[in-house]
Amino acid sequence: METTNYISITTFCQYHGIETNLLFSFQELGMVEIMEEESEYYLEEEKLSQLERMIRIYKDLGLSPEGVDVVVGLLDRIQDLQEENRRLKGKLGKLGG
Repeated sequence: METTNYISITTFCQYHGIETNLLFSFQELGMVEIMEEESEYYLEEEKLSQLERMIRIYKDLGLSPEGVDVVVGLLDRIQDLQEENRRLKGKLGKLGG
């Protein structure tokens, strides 16, 4: 059975120099899941790299949470298209070879 580890959003926000309300905005947009236990809020550790990507986009581009949602969606779509392109090139290579 796999164990899921969590980190306090307070700790995460202090480390990244952001306000906790940003994470709740991301949650409202469906971009992140925040767990509540005993009046404390937590994030799954395995999701932190995705959240850190959102924070970088937010800070570097100076976007609103909604803007970050759009950019993340576009970047994910680009990645999906690149993977599909690689797969199709592989199929073409097999046909021509």
